[in-house]
Amino acid sequence: MTPRSLAALCALFLASPVVAAEPPFRTDGGDEKLPWFQLKQSEFPPEGSAHAVSGELIAIDHVNRTGTLRPDRDDTQRRGDWDIPRPFVLLPFGSLSYRGAPAELRDIPIGTHLHGQFYADPQKVAPKKGQPLPPATFTRAIRLEDDFSFHARQGRVWRVDAISADAGTLALTGIGEAGKLDPKPITFKVGATTRVWKGKGFGTLADVAAGQTVQVNLTVCTLKGPGRVTDIWLDADSRAAATAHQLEVHRLHQREHGLAGWVVAVDNKKGEVEVNLFDGFDPKLLDAFTPQGTVTGAVAEDSLRTWDQINDVKRGPLIGVERGKVTAPGDSGVKIKFKPTVLLEGYRPGRVVRLFSGEWKVDDLPREERLYP
Repeated sequence: MTPRSLAALCALFLASPVVAAEPPFRTDGGDEKLPWFQLKQSEFPPEGSAHAVSGELIAIDHVNRTGTLRPDRDDTQRRGDWDIPRPFVLLPFGSLSYRGAPAELRDIPIGTHLHGQFYADPQKVAPKKGQPLPPATFTRAIRLEDDFSFHARQGRVWRVDAISADAGTLALTGIGEAGKLDPKPITFKVGATTRVWKGKGFGTLADVAAGQTVQVNLTVCTLKGPGRVTDIWLDADSRAAATAHQLEVHRLHQREHGLAGWVVAVDNKKGEVEVNLFDGFDPKLLDAFTPQGTVTGAVAEDSLRTWDQINDVKRGPLIGVERGKVTAPGDSGVKIKFKPTVLLEGYRPGRVVRLFSGEWKVDDLPREERLYP
C-alpha cells in the first residue's frame, strides 16, 4: 500500500460516523429479542440495564427493605393483568428518594405513587433451543422515587392551567428543563384531602391559581384516571423546606444505622479493610470521616440489617477516603479504608457492612431491626 492510499484510507476511517454498539442485553425501547440483564453477585449493573416500572406503594416491610407496588396500567398489559400487586425487594445498593432527598421505605407513606428502576429475577429454567425466553419478572428494585423527586431530578415542573375546587379537578401542563411544554394538559383530581404547601407553612386550594409552577405527589394513578393529588408545593420555598426536612430525616437515620457498602479488599497482613459505599446517601455525611479519625464497621446482610451493632462491631483508625468516579448505578464512587482492631468473619470481599464515623454514637437498635434477636 502506497503512502497516498494509506492516507486516503485513514481519512475515510476518520470521516466515517462512529456507531455506538448495542449493549448485549435488552433495554427499554431496545431490541426485544435480547435477554434482560441478569445481576451478578457483588457487582454493580451497567448503565441503562434496568427496566422502568411505576406504581402505587401499597405495602412495606421497611425493616427488610421489601414492599409491594400496584403497577400503573399500560398498553403492554392485558386487561386481566391490570392492578396485580407486584412484590419487590430493594437491592443492597438500591436507593430511594422522597421529596427531593434520600429516604428509607419507612419515610414514604402508603399510597404514594413511585417511579422505579427494576431488574429481572434470575431465569431459573433455560428455554430449549429455538424457544423464546419466558417473560421476565421484575421485582429487584435499584431505584424508587416519588413524583416530586422524579420530576425535580429532571428539572421538570407543572404549570397550573385551571383549578375547580367544586368539580375537584386540577389541570396541569408539564414543563421540561428547557422550558418545553408537554403537548397537552393533564387533569388530576383534588379535594379536601389534598395538602397544599405554601412558603414555610400550609395553604389551601384557594391559593392555587392559573400560571403557577408547582410540584405534586399523586396516588391511585391509572386506577382512577391520571390520579389524585395528595400534595401540592406552590413555590420554591415550600419545595426547599420539604427537601430540607427529608434530608435531616435521612441524615439522622444514617448516623444511627451507618453508611452501607460492600467490602472490596482486605489486607490480612496489615489488617486493613476497604469498603465501596453504595449510592443514595447525602455526601455531606462524609465530612464526619476525618483524618486521624476512627471508623466502626458493623457486619450486615443484603437487607442492610446488622446483627448486633453494639457488640458485633470493631473500631479502628481511618486510613483514607477515596472519592473516585461513579462507575455504575448503585455505586457512590466513594471508598473508605480503615484498620479495625480485629478482622471479623464478615469483613470479606463481597460482604455488606455499615460504617460509622468515630463522631457518631453507635447505639442499640430496636429488636425488630437486629438480625441477632
